[in-house]
Amino acid sequence: MVVHNCSVALNHTEPALKRFECVAYIIVFIVGLSFNIMALCIFCRLKRWSDMHIYMFNLLAADFLAIIFLPFRIWEAFEKIELSGLCTFLLCAQFSNMYSSIFTITAISFHRFIAVRFPFLIKALASKSKTIAITKCIFIWVIIIVICVIILEELTTDKLETCFEREMSKKLQTHSILLLEILGYLIPVLTVIFCSSRTIYILVRSLGNVQGRDRVERKTITAVITANMFTFIFCFTPIHIGLLLQYFLDYSCKHFVHVFFDVATFIAITNCCLDSIGYYFLLRRVHKINKRSS
Repeated sequence: MVVHNCSVALNHTEPALKRFECVAYIIVFIVGLSFNIMALCIFCRLKRWSDMHIYMFNLLAADFLAIIFLPFRIWEAFEKIELSGLCTFLLCAQFSNMYSSIFTITAISFHRFIAVRFPFLIKALASKSKTIAITKCIFIWVIIIVICVIILEELTTDKLETCFEREMSKKLQTHSILLLEILGYLIPVLTVIFCSSRTIYILVRSLGNVQGRDRVERKTITAVITANMFTFIFCFTPIHIGLLLQYFLDYSCKHFVHVFFDVATFIAITNCCLDSIGYYFLLRRVHKINKRSS
């Protein structure tokens, strides 16, 4: 009975899902591109870059990677793209964006925690902070390349049902699913939750020792870190649940998994839009502060 319900319950959702994708991806493309361009303009006007700016620029690069290929998603929502090497490339680009965002946000969370928990260590390494940030960003892209090379065989046209979706009957290999779930999600999400929670705890505890502008600033930072943590969990948890569903459920659940994975993919892609909005306003604020102080 469960298998039967799984196979037929969502048969009538396909037209509605396609209409939703047509509208939703166009909105994400317009909003994401606009805020990414504005953030890039602010980056170009920065006179001094900190290590945090380097991490944020790396995140901007990852988001641009998602944005520039999003029109193909929109095209696919209107009309099926013929399976070819282009589809393999687009899927690699999608995975590259997602995991570069995940690893960069993880690096930012870790950096914030160290800065709050061990401020003297940060001061001691101040002269090398930019070099360390650049090295971490390069290392992140090396990991992304390794992941793409490992999962490339899973994304060839003979294993695809559509240009952006694998054939469910052809399961991911065990080493691929473990790589994506453990290295790509579990370790980063636990790191983000731990670092963000500890940073929030330290900042909230310190509010009693500060007044005026410092108190307001720490409250603002606490709110930003909290929002970033929940955005990370919201954006990247569903798609990794979807990967597990594709791996463990049988072909009779194809329609359920298809709908779930499509919605989860959209949620993950909205991260490039949410990121751009967040660091646009943050960069704008920092730029105004620097302008007043100069």
